Amino acid sequence: MSEHAAALPLPESSTSKREALLEAGRLTGLGELVRGFAHEINNPLFGMLGLAELLLREIEPGTKAHERLSLIQQSGLEIKRITHSLLGFARAESEVTEVVSLQDVAEKTVELVRCTSAGNSVELRENYPDEPLRVHGSSARLSQVFLSLLVNAQQSMPAGGTVTVQLERDGDWAVARVTDTGAGIDPEARAGLFEPFATTKAGGTGLGLAASLEIARRHGGDLIALTSASGASFVLRLPIAGSEAAQ
Repeated sequence: MSEHAAALPLPESSTSKREALLEAGRLTGLGELVRGFAHEINNPLFGMLGLAELLLREIEPGTKAHERLSLIQQSGLEIKRITHSLLGFARAESEVTEVVSLQDVAEKTVELVRCTSAGNSVELRENYPDEPLRVHGSSARLSQVFLSLLVNAQQSMPAGGTVTVQLERDGDWAVARVTDTGAGIDPEARAGLFEPFATTKAGGTGLGLAASLEIARRHGGDLIALTSASGASFVLRLPIAGSEAAQ
């Protein structure tokens, strides 16, 4: 990130209760939709994988038929893994708080993006410290923040590029940076970047960044945006579990 990178202003912390309720309702509805979608896929998928396993036992190994059927089985198992990841994001226990590894949350979210079309046009890089960064909070909600930032970065680079997820410790704070190699942030969009329903992307809801900021603040942290000629970077700061900042 260039030395000329500038922090973008954040909205006042007085986010209205109405906006919070709207966001909570949207997330609840989205969770129900994802769970229903995943279960609808899993039902026929279970039958398909069962039949594939039976046929593999009947067909002689090393034949073209056995090889092609194995590919079908592998594709089915990949679909099963993706739906399992989606259910993890939508499960009802998303508000449960505990001491979690921020690195584990980041790694699982990056892997989910790699499994979807959102990760097809970008190169995802990860840079984590040797020591675990543990924070107190909801792993599902923190995953939502990383997912929002990763998708936002991908959308800012329609022609492709690189997204880097970097974690580090800064005193009593865990710092996560999601940086892209896009064109940066439009100056006209800076002031309202974290405002609910504000978006410059086609098909966007304008809720991702607003919700991410709210989640960060509920975890005792913050989320800021940096921009320069070399791209944009979103910086998530959370208090280390057990530190003075977390108390």
